Amino acid sequence: MESNDRIAMRLKKWVCVVVSLLSLSPLAAQQVVSTHSVSVELAGLMYAYECPMGEKFSLVARVGTQAGIQYSSHSSFWGEREHRWSVGLYPVLSVEPRYYYNLSKRYEAGKNAFRNSGAFLSCNLQYDFPPYYRHQVEGKGGFVVTPFWGFRRVWYRHLLFELGGGLNLASTDFSSVSVGPAFNVRLGYLF
Repeated sequence: MESNDRIAMRLKKWVCVVVSLLSLSPLAAQQVVSTHSVSVELAGLMYAYECPMGEKFSLVARVGTQAGIQYSSHSSFWGEREHRWSVGLYPVLSVEPRYYYNLSKRYEAGKNAFRNSGAFLSCNLQYDFPPYYRHQVEGKGGFVVTPFWGFRRVWYRHLLFELGGGLNLASTDFSSVSVGPAFNVRLGYLF
């Protein structure tokens, strides 16, 4: 059994620790925090976990499904017009290191910096597995690397909105790379 003095001393230490942590809470708003979210994107549904890796850095891991939709139209040799829709649903796994460059500035200006509400630079590394549903699509997956700029806002403690753009570098076999614009709108719910 512990003496009352030891119990009182431990209680005082715990009170000091809790008071210290509470006094630092305004500083925590300026740092990257951990989040879990489910989001609907332009063409997909994803689960994401964001893990802080420093004061302004985080690592976002995502798993989900994305749709690839393509329309093509061309004329044949005989002048007949051919229209074709291609659709594929792909399981996706991605990792995205992020640098939030204005969280402190937003917080100091009295703007919303809650749960990483700020602008960021990132590089999304994504692997698309072969499609589990396809219509006039090849059965290949592939790698996509996307340098990205975006911003994120969290409203009402749980409603997530992200918007961003960048440049897709995609390859299915590492022998050739296709380059194209990347644009993403993400609406989600934070846990």
